[in-house]
Parts: sequence; C-alpha cells; structure tokens
Amino acid sequence: MFSAFTTSMLALALVGQSAFATPFSRIVPGEPTDIAASFPIVNIHSAVSKPNVTLPSASRSRLHADVAIPPGTFPATFLACPTDNCISCIPFDMSTFPHNTCLAQSFNISSVAINQPSDQGFPFGVFVGNGCTNFIQVPGVNQCFTTEDADGNPIGNDIAVN
Repeated sequence: MFSAFTTSMLALALVGQSAFATPFSRIVPGEPTDIAASFPIVNIHSAVSKPNVTLPSASRSRLHADVAIPPGTFPATFLACPTDNCISCIPFDMSTFPHNTCLAQSFNISSVAINQPSDQGFPFGVFVGNGCTNFIQVPGVNQCFTTEDADGNPIGNDIAVN
C-alpha cells in the first residue's frame, strides 16, 4: 500500500514529465511572412540532426528544459506555416515561448522553420506534433521543414519548447 508521501511524489513525477496545453493565442504572432521561403527545404522525417540541434537523441522522448540560455540564442523566430515550403508563415518570437508547455494552434502546420540570425541552434528542444503527446523535433535552424506524413497530411498543430 502506498503512503501519502509516495503517492504525492508519484503524482509530481508524472506531472513533471507532461506538457501542459496552452492556448496559442497567449503568444502574440506577427504578420504572415515569407522570410523562410528561401531556406533549404527538407522533410522533417528525413532530416538528419546537425551539431546546432537542440538535444541529444536520447533526450528526444521527453520534454525538459533546465539549461542556461547562451548569448546569441535570441533573436529567433518560430515560423508556423499553414502551407507547404514555408510560405505565408505565422511568426512567433521564441524568447516569449514558455518551456515545458504545449502550445496548441488553430491551424495545421504544413511546414516549419526557425529563423535564427546567429545560426547556433538552441540548448533546448523545439517540437511540433499533435494532441500535445506525439511530437517530432525540429532538427535545425534556418531550414524549412515540411511536416507532412507519408500520406501528405500535416502531422499536427501543436508546438512545444523543452
């Protein structure tokens, strides 16, 4: 039989590994832009992580952010695109994104990009997915990633920074 302390610790551990859904409207978007239309285009499922990628592969299965943010990380703009190839993207200032939180959007993400002038990447993971439970990592910056699955359907409308 579990003690009250053990039950409390188990509940805290489960909550600590979860991503909480937050309405995306709390993060103020900019006007639609084509700034990433000139980036190289890669399917997110076939992309190979580069050294400026956010997390080692062993860390991709859960959400976690407890690292210091190095200089040059920002400015960085997350571009959520309802169309293919990073056209008409909705820009979001990544310095305003809360960590360990799932941000639900009102449209499917067909492509994504992160515009980061320093091109250094992040000490945290940036993910897109569906239902705040099934995510795939955005594997780099200054590239356009199409997010459609094998059937041509967008993989979701949620974003997480961890």
